[in-house]
Amino acid sequence: MKQWFPALFRWLADQLFPSVCPVCGNALGKGERTICLSCRWDMPLTGFWTAEENPAAAMLRKQFPNLRHASALLYFRHESGYRTMIHALKYGGRRDIAVALGAMFGRELRESSLYDDVDVLVPVPLHWSKRMRRGYNQAEEICVGLGRSLGIPCDFRSLKRVRRTRTQARHRDADARRKNVAGAFRLRRPERLRGKHILLVDDVLTTGATVSACAEAIAAALPDTRISVVTLAVVRKYLRE
Repeated sequence: MKQWFPALFRWLADQLFPSVCPVCGNALGKGERTICLSCRWDMPLTGFWTAEENPAAAMLRKQFPNLRHASALLYFRHESGYRTMIHALKYGGRRDIAVALGAMFGRELRESSLYDDVDVLVPVPLHWSKRMRRGYNQAEEICVGLGRSLGIPCDFRSLKRVRRTRTQARHRDADARRKNVAGAFRLRRPERLRGKHILLVDDVLTTGATVSACAEAIAAALPDTRISVVTLAVVRKYLRE
């Protein structure tokens, strides 16, 4: 009988508290997990991972010229359920969404030869005080999903945020964002990453200031390191600036 208890508990939980899609708010159907099939189908995918030269890579290379590759899974639409989904994984405790989207993105990246030689996944770190308040780092959860799909290990310890900064959302100007995160990151024990192709991972790409600051911190300690960037979402308007 004991082996039936977990299944029975899950069934009762689904009946009393049915899971809903974080995009549209509708209850998930049989076989649907985290995001309903309709919203997966309508997801505003960028397709950037299929092309070495794409708008995200072009924007980031203006700040970090030695960048290898860059991509984002979807466009961040301010007035849509996909924005609600991103906010839920970032601020609402929905770590499961971050892992699920990371795994989804990993399956797409597997189809691209651009990321075949990536050795390790490194999330953009949170300051310890913000991590304690939030309870987790969403970029780490994205890495977990990516790692499962790509079969690539994660390194959550080498890159550290050594200075607490104001949230980037408070700075609309790109220059202000770069100044806000300048010198905020440091690489500990560089030998862990020496000679590797590092894939920096974050949730949303806006001006690129944060991931560029991370890349600069890594390159300062390991000048010959190969660095690429992926994020779950990208704000389209910054790609044109």
